[in-house]
Amino acid sequence: MTESPQTGGEPQTFGRCAECGEVYPVQRAENGLRPVGTGGACACGCDDFESVEEG
Repeated sequence: MTESPQTGGEPQTFGRCAECGEVYPVQRAENGLRPVGTGGACACGCDDFESVEEG
């Protein structure tokens, strides 16, 4: 049995949805960035996130 990626916990950085551009606090996972507290996807349904550089 494989473990599901965590959807809660402390954010590690910020990620932008590749589809609509919405920014979420995210955690780094084996398969990319996972938004915290959303069940693993953006409100638009996309689950692909790009890193947002803090600055």
